[in-house]
Amino acid sequence: MDKIQNRPVILTYLFLIAFVFFNTITNSNLNAAKINLADSVNKKKNLTLMAFYQLGWVMPTNTFVKGNNINQKPINAFRTASLQLSVQTKGEKLWQQLYNYPMFGAGINTIRFINAPFLGKPVSAYSTLSVPLLRWKNFSFYSDFGLGLTFNWGSYREDKYNIAIGTGQTLYFNEGFSLEYKSRDGLVINAGTSFTHFSNGSLKVPNRGINTFSPKIGLGYDFVESPQQFKYQAVPEYQKHSEFCFSFFAALRNEYYYDSDVDSITKYKGVYYTAYGISATFNRQISYKSKFGIGIMADYWGLANSDISVEDGKLIAHPASLRDGLELSIFPSYELIISRLSLVLQPGFYLYRTKYPYRTPSAYQRIGLKYNILDNISIAVNMRVHSFSIADYLEWTIGYRLPL
Repeated sequence: MDKIQNRPVILTYLFLIAFVFFNTITNSNLNAAKINLADSVNKKKNLTLMAFYQLGWVMPTNTFVKGNNINQKPINAFRTASLQLSVQTKGEKLWQQLYNYPMFGAGINTIRFINAPFLGKPVSAYSTLSVPLLRWKNFSFYSDFGLGLTFNWGSYREDKYNIAIGTGQTLYFNEGFSLEYKSRDGLVINAGTSFTHFSNGSLKVPNRGINTFSPKIGLGYDFVESPQQFKYQAVPEYQKHSEFCFSFFAALRNEYYYDSDVDSITKYKGVYYTAYGISATFNRQISYKSKFGIGIMADYWGLANSDISVEDGKLIAHPASLRDGLELSIFPSYELIISRLSLVLQPGFYLYRTKYPYRTPSAYQRIGLKYNILDNISIAVNMRVHSFSIADYLEWTIGYRLPL
């Protein structure tokens, strides 16, 4: 693929890198929780360096990993080694206390799929968040999250069977649980489980994704010698409130050309279609952590009832008319709030769409990250999928909040 055709994908990943990094390192206060803190908190950063090893399974979620590949054998095993640097929060912000003093940081790993060298030698760079669910004297039980980018895939262009990965870069999403032991002299031992999803959000198709699951084991060192001190403060009763949120999104989706009247490189490039829409959501925030709501959306989907023609060996996209591409839907909404950052979950249901071949199911799912850059203005990146696993597109969103 030439550099010009790569630009939509490359620019999107650059924006994602900046967005993920900005959200991970944020130390903003909750708007409703500006409380003076005692000066007794130890201000020294608590850094922990960890090395992890995983040997696990590739989940059989598409025909490529089930055996329709160059080797004509299932891809069912992988291994990975990771290096992570984390910072322990101490309660200097109220949200840190509310989430039981989590750790955040960054990591890098290398991934090898056993007996599948045609998948390349992927390398991931990602941000991390570990939220303690239980704490004891020397032990902690964490819920772990990771979000980032993976590079150096052997993509569909190199292996025409590879309907799982359409380009050399993907998103990286990881979640799991771990039990960690930390000795007084700084030694850290960690053991747990890990689920990972790789996808490019249909910025380049085919894109069925790859999912893995494995146990993990880690060994590391905590660079602070003294026992960790956490700040505790009285938590004011939360004042429930309501709001209207209005947002606009734009998206880009690649579509592969399957006919044989152009060369293979042109077929691989395919064409791009746009999607954009507006939504209005009524939310009720019931605690420092949780916000529930109901919303309605009107959007335009250029791929609906579209067509591709060939002129002088070049592909020409013919997107849907405004009428054919119009979609109306409703969705319940939930936000898990961590300071100015929110994890957004919105299962949606179409109320109106035109009929066309290969139309997706009547329900869709949205999961995303939203960040409040100002009190009433937010930016977000949402993944819209159907059937809980197949990406439609990535939504780049700007929103405005109207308090009630």
